[in-house]
Amino acid sequence: MSLGEHTSKQIIGTKGDSLKGRKIVLCITGSVAAFKSPEIARELMRLGAEVYTVMSEMAQVIIHHYLMEYATGNPVVTELTGKIEHVTLGGVHPDRADLVLVAPSTANTIGKAACAIDDTPVTTLLITAIGARIPIIKGRIQA
Repeated sequence: MSLGEHTSKQIIGTKGDSLKGRKIVLCITGSVAAFKSPEIARELMRLGAEVYTVMSEMAQVIIHHYLMEYATGNPVVTELTGKIEHVTLGGVHPDRADLVLVAPSTANTIGKAACAIDDTPVTTLLITAIGARIPIIKGRIQA
């Protein structure tokens, strides 16, 4: 049974088209500020972006991945599988992202990525995106 397009997609472009046609991966790490991630995702969508979410295990302790699936209308990457999600979203691939936004970003995650320690879905995606020369923005959220 197909239910069609997720209703959350209806907000895409309602505030402008400055991000129209852009694919943004929102990486969420284990900061208490993760509670603001749905708001960030939906604002990006209102500006025209398609948003995909990758969450660390600690981020999932703070907010449930179903919340981000609701917010974006897209499946959430909570673990890496044989589908090689990190390559599809952050590698040299036709469906790759235009930008990776890490918000909230913890020092732990940024430090791991800087040292090429890829032991979470977020750090693996970041390291893959660095290799594919995809721009990465580290965001700081005031909780």
